[in-house]
Amino acid sequence: MIFKYLFIKWPEYRKLFFWRSGFLVLTLCTAACSSPAQRIDTVAAEYGLQRRIILGDAFRHISYLKIAQPSSGRLHVYIEGDGRPWLFGRYIADDPTTERPLALELANLDSENVLYLGRPCYMGLQQDGMCEEKYWTSARFSPAVVASMLAAVRRVVDELDINHVSLIGYSGGGSLAMLMASDVFSSAISELDAVVTISANLDVAAWTVQHGYLPLNESLDPMLAMYSNSVNYLHYSGAADDNVPSSQLLSFVAAHGGQYKILDAVDHSCCWLQLWPELLKQDVSPLERHADDRRR
Repeated sequence: MIFKYLFIKWPEYRKLFFWRSGFLVLTLCTAACSSPAQRIDTVAAEYGLQRRIILGDAFRHISYLKIAQPSSGRLHVYIEGDGRPWLFGRYIADDPTTERPLALELANLDSENVLYLGRPCYMGLQQDGMCEEKYWTSARFSPAVVASMLAAVRRVVDELDINHVSLIGYSGGGSLAMLMASDVFSSAISELDAVVTISANLDVAAWTVQHGYLPLNESLDPMLAMYSNSVNYLHYSGAADDNVPSSQLLSFVAAHGGQYKILDAVDHSCCWLQLWPELLKQDVSPLERHADDRRR
């Protein structure tokens, strides 16, 4: 009876109801129809990060920066995962940008200065410059990609007079972080203190075989690289991760050393957000302090 009275006796309520309903539908449609890059842009703005386009080596990089501790001289560089290079496992995606930017969400929980560094040809740049589909498929970890990521970091480090850099990579972003720290490339960032990986595929050959993927034949493999002992390494894996199983992390650590933690009841995406503030405090900060002491 109340609803009948509102709709029949009070037409102004009826108009308000349909106006609000229409606005809700329009809002949901706009969110659904926006690209992954646009959604990342919106989320980063809500987090208070400043959008930048940084020229790397051969590529441009969409990036987001927040200087929370101007006097610290430290920068945490977050690198996102591979996103969605393929659709249905068969078709190369027109846009590989992730639908869920977990590394960006982790960066938002970090109280240090943070740079969320976009990968070449991601976040709306897939038609940019020398971008080709191979740079998010077979060549996603190629020397050209690694060199450009390092050049982008170098520009920010020089601009902000950064003294200490930590690379923090999620999934395929962790693969890139380790390659950036490898002996072939690490001289580009002499300020590099630590590399932290989260659910990273550090044995690319084993990972592609596990999933039946095509070999990344134009990419480097972190398992086959060499690493400086002047950098501290910390690797996280989830015990329930069936995308990058912890057995692959153990093989990598057996070959190259570094600290590691395998966390119970955690998989490839859950529950890193809930755990990250404590992991930063408990593990990452002491790791960096140790690197600072060693430099002195």
